[in-house]
Amino acid sequence: MSKAENKNDQLVFQLDECYEDYLKNKADCRLEDVHKYYVEAELYPETEAAVNRHIVQQLTTEYPDIFTLAAEAGYTLHNTRTGQQLRWKEDWITIQHPVYRSLFDALSSQVQEDTAICQLNEDRDWLAAIHLSSPNHWAPAEKIGRPFSSVHAVVPGMEKLNQQYFKMLVTAVQKGPFFRFAWGIATDTRLNHHPTPPPGHDPVQWQGRRVEADSDRIYLRVERQTLNGLPSCNAFLFTIRTYFYDIDQLTVVEKKALSMAVESMSPQSLEYKGLTDKVDIVRTRLQR
Repeated sequence: MSKAENKNDQLVFQLDECYEDYLKNKADCRLEDVHKYYVEAELYPETEAAVNRHIVQQLTTEYPDIFTLAAEAGYTLHNTRTGQQLRWKEDWITIQHPVYRSLFDALSSQVQEDTAICQLNEDRDWLAAIHLSSPNHWAPAEKIGRPFSSVHAVVPGMEKLNQQYFKMLVTAVQKGPFFRFAWGIATDTRLNHHPTPPPGHDPVQWQGRRVEADSDRIYLRVERQTLNGLPSCNAFLFTIRTYFYDIDQLTVVEKKALSMAVESMSPQSLEYKGLTDKVDIVRTRLQR
């Protein structure tokens, strides 16, 4: 983990020209089955309220021209970009809205990032909430309620970190915010790659990650992740923002860096990132 140095990089939420596309993806996920993408497990009310306050504070501070908060008979958040108004009660949990299940659900639906809440309790930790509309080949139902070590058990090279991860989580709660990036290779720019496709979609086509010809498009899928500590409730808010970059449009320096990263990966890491059967094609494309 590292702290951001550039002022713009210190923003927790990054709203840009693709805002409407990301919100449409979230709406599509909700229309399919909100319970498939938004799950909770032992989410403490005090934690939920603290997280919601933090999100609202960040939105109104980072984007005062888009989000304005009014306090009268409860609270109202106005989103000038979409025209939505969110109203909730003094508990900072209960929302008065026909669509959203909770205030956390509503606020997570206003940003391009996916969100999750990690709760600590003495020597125990677990994912208490996941709001994920841009899953990168994993399902929220498989991770909810589980500790960090279990959630990341499938990630190659995490064995040593998992032995002392709890200290890292304590640091994430008490300090920060922290920022990190994760990357993978994609063959499309579809945000939603839940392992279970929506009804009516071909599973093989939905899975993606197929390169059948040298001319097929290949993208670098990058996740910008932030950890925002909330010491008052011994928890932190985790956000994930997905970006895509066509590898043919990378600079020479960027291609060299990506090539070095690919060459340094173990067979297990290549398999985890879905690169095993396409690493030769990726190598060729990066040499252009």
